[in-house]
Amino acid sequence: MDLGLAGRSIVVTGGSSGIGLATARLLLDEGAVVTICGRNPARLAVAEAALDSDHLHVARTDVLAACDAARLIVSTVERTGRLDGVAAVAGQGCHGSLLELDPSVVVDEVAGKLLGLLNIVRPAITELRASGGSIVALAAPTGLEPDPKMGAVGVGRAALANAIQALALELAADNVRVNAVGVGVTDTPRQQRRHAHSGSERSYKDWLATEVDQRRTPLARAGQPGEVAAAIAYLLSPKSSFTTGAVLDVTGGHRSQ
Repeated sequence: MDLGLAGRSIVVTGGSSGIGLATARLLLDEGAVVTICGRNPARLAVAEAALDSDHLHVARTDVLAACDAARLIVSTVERTGRLDGVAAVAGQGCHGSLLELDPSVVVDEVAGKLLGLLNIVRPAITELRASGGSIVALAAPTGLEPDPKMGAVGVGRAALANAIQALALELAADNVRVNAVGVGVTDTPRQQRRHAHSGSERSYKDWLATEVDQRRTPLARAGQPGEVAAAIAYLLSPKSSFTTGAVLDVTGGHRSQ
């Protein structure tokens, strides 16, 4: 399907690996001009080589730093002349219960989730209003249905879910759409790092299958980054022009415990 993204300028945060990288690849395939950013220069270099496109720009950026994020938006607009969409994919989570983790960790989770969205969206608003653009963030079931084992990240996701809804309402009059893609267990480098740090003697495949089972995923498998990317691209595109404030579920039917 032609999503109508050809020539559109889109920023993808966290674009050096996993869901962000898959999103950038799909957007480039659709003819978009894509800017990806991340904090790790080595991963960015690998991503740039893998994507190998004249329509790609790569920038080392920490979206948790407002000045960094603002510079990224300014440079993108200077280079492309416009901005049509932002995919706020960057982020990570700290697993653990609210009673086990230091309260400062919980506060950091909330701050990280909100800053990862707001720092990139705020400097982009003027251009997005001009283009009637789209903002897409990532959500998760634990943002609405708490899981005690994921208390900190769940609180952060709940704050993010509220922010997405608030932005959708605030920007609707400007024809700027704000949506999210709900993700469950997804086979990404982040999950591979979790497995490596877990000390588990099981293979990554078996460990991931256990994660899927513990999350009660009806489709009984982990999602793939490309499956999430397809939903992000749709919400960024004019094909979803009458959709805002929505969460498109790509969790395999995941339900929180």
